Amino acid sequence: MQPKFVINGRFLTQPMTGVQRFAMQVAAAIDAMIESGEYAELDGRIEIVAPPGARELPLRHIPVRRCGLGGGYFWEQVELPWFARGRFLLNFCSVGPVITRNQLVVVHDATPRARPKNFAPLFSAVYNFLIPRLVRRSLCTATVSEFSRREIAKWYGVDTSDMRVCYLGADHISRVVPDNSVIERLGLSGRKFFLGVGVSNNKNSETVAAALLRAGLDDTLLVLTGSRVGKVNGRSSEIALNRLCHAGYVSDRELRSLFEHALALVSPSHYEGFGLPPVEGMLLGCPAIISDTPAMIEICGDAALHCAADDVEKLAEFMRIVHDDPARRDALIEAGRARAARYTWDSVARTLLELCSKYSSVRALSPEIWIVSG
Repeated sequence: MQPKFVINGRFLTQPMTGVQRFAMQVAAAIDAMIESGEYAELDGRIEIVAPPGARELPLRHIPVRRCGLGGGYFWEQVELPWFARGRFLLNFCSVGPVITRNQLVVVHDATPRARPKNFAPLFSAVYNFLIPRLVRRSLCTATVSEFSRREIAKWYGVDTSDMRVCYLGADHISRVVPDNSVIERLGLSGRKFFLGVGVSNNKNSETVAAALLRAGLDDTLLVLTGSRVGKVNGRSSEIALNRLCHAGYVSDRELRSLFEHALALVSPSHYEGFGLPPVEGMLLGCPAIISDTPAMIEICGDAALHCAADDVEKLAEFMRIVHDDPARRDALIEAGRARAARYTWDSVARTLLELCSKYSSVRALSPEIWIVSG
């Protein structure tokens, strides 16, 4: 039987950042819903088609098949349309083949246009060329917050009135076993520390470091996770703080341990389409200190402490609160867990499959779905 749907997820050939995690978790959620019987009609009719050299994705009902000759944008723009011809294509990572109309594209945000200095010039140029054309041409589109939907319309001059908001999930982090060896490896045993996830310019780590100095918490460290991808993020700024620990890339198991040991996550981002780390942290009982950017407030609400992204004094005050006031910190933990529980990958997957059904009659036609890594 000819497959009717193709999901593009070139993520299996890319470093693991936010959009790749989105694609991986949506695929895993679909796989779990097949296992549970909710989407049993898709069993045996889903596969991941990836460029050569793609890594494995261990799922029970969705095998990986590698095909094609190229990779990167060439594979996505030239080879993928051939693999997807005659079928409905789903793209989870903001871009897809611009020549294809019969597709869904999940555009995560407008950051390449709104904050171009956060990215390498080539990355911004490619995304700024593709995104408006994909939104205009694709049969349907989705994004991860109401704020992103408005920003895509504003910065790319496109009509987003029919764009569906699917949000993100955070429950993946609660399913991994924490690897507490990271605490010893980084010299954090018995130490108090604040956590920052991500080191791109947008994450505003320099301001976090300045706030920790202003807070006067000499017994407390700042731990930053993540590593920069030069062809995506561009050049970085140096942070001058003698109580700074660069953790580099950490696994999900290590990240869970860091969340569970940190005083709080401090994430005063200048711009976000959703802002996943605060939600992951809150789900695990790590209070969040965030910027008052619209997306962060939309997602976290009053369950997190928030202020202007560059307000060093207020950030320092919030750091002192979670450091010195256990009762206030406990209240933030309770509110954060309740708020974060709203965001599940099952909900995201259902929203996207429902959107597909609107245009392609998923259940009525008993289609096969292909997931094409990209």
